[in-house]
Amino acid sequence: MSRYLFIIFCFFGVILHAGQTRILSLDGGGVRGVVTLELLSHLQEGTGINFHEDFDFYAGTSTGSIIAVALACGMSVHDLIKDYKDLSSDVFSDGSYLSLFKPEYSHDKLKHDVKKILKACGLSEDVLVKDLPKKVIITTVSLDDKETHRWRMEFIENVTFGGGNIKVVDAILESTAAPTYFPSEHGHIDGGMGMNDPSLAALMYAYQPTDDLRDFILLAVGTGYDPRYIKGNEEWGKSQWLATGSDHSGYPPLLNLLMDVESQVPEQVASRLLGERYRKINFPLPKPIALDDYEEIKKLIKYTQQFIDRDLPGWHETIVWADEYIRAQ
Repeated sequence: MSRYLFIIFCFFGVILHAGQTRILSLDGGGVRGVVTLELLSHLQEGTGINFHEDFDFYAGTSTGSIIAVALACGMSVHDLIKDYKDLSSDVFSDGSYLSLFKPEYSHDKLKHDVKKILKACGLSEDVLVKDLPKKVIITTVSLDDKETHRWRMEFIENVTFGGGNIKVVDAILESTAAPTYFPSEHGHIDGGMGMNDPSLAALMYAYQPTDDLRDFILLAVGTGYDPRYIKGNEEWGKSQWLATGSDHSGYPPLLNLLMDVESQVPEQVASRLLGERYRKINFPLPKPIALDDYEEIKKLIKYTQQFIDRDLPGWHETIVWADEYIRAQ
């Protein structure tokens, strides 16, 4: 929690704004990024929103960094969905049988596919983050901060003076380097290890003390989540808290608790800071889906449609909100 409070009040090296600033924040989640894209597609269908023209600032973690960059560069959601399906099957279809002792996947295919996305946007494969047409922030975690010799949350951005002096491809590889799935990239791993929802990172770089929070609008989009909980009290020791599947999720419950609660903090803080000018779209998945399970993409699309169909009044509220706070600006 302390680092999130730090983020809220640490507003250095940012730019002045005039009028409303509209931020799109995109969670991490591997192949579950197709949920994000489907939600955006339905939102576009219901409002006519243009995700390149109607937003000023894009924040992404891991798979969200790919989507954020593509939208910031002008790629349509429709084209991105198509490319995303191909990218997921390409990257995750050839895992290593030695994954107990080495990362399961290589970054080579992902790197190739990210370059294809940049080319489709009319950009060079060597384009730097600072040269992107819109403001972008990408989260990553350093394994060894040079000053403190600790792992550290880091942000790749083109907002501050001197920021973004890194290739877009490298920035995305750093943000998507999920432990056990991919090797680290330039000493960095998946930004989801510290900030799966990059909403507060976006606010940290988009706001400065002379700004009025009432001028900021933030739409955050998730990738679906696995409901995890423990009924009633617990009297567990180390074996239960650290044992795989003690809470029926297939993962150690202590790790689940740390990751899940931490991922909820940005939503709690941003909703408090921005009030009705903040909205998060996300929903519980019927079953856990691993970030590399590309064969479940069709089901993820179906789950997204079911979420909308089962809560049409709630989805209508989202449409009205987007019309009022995004489209009307």
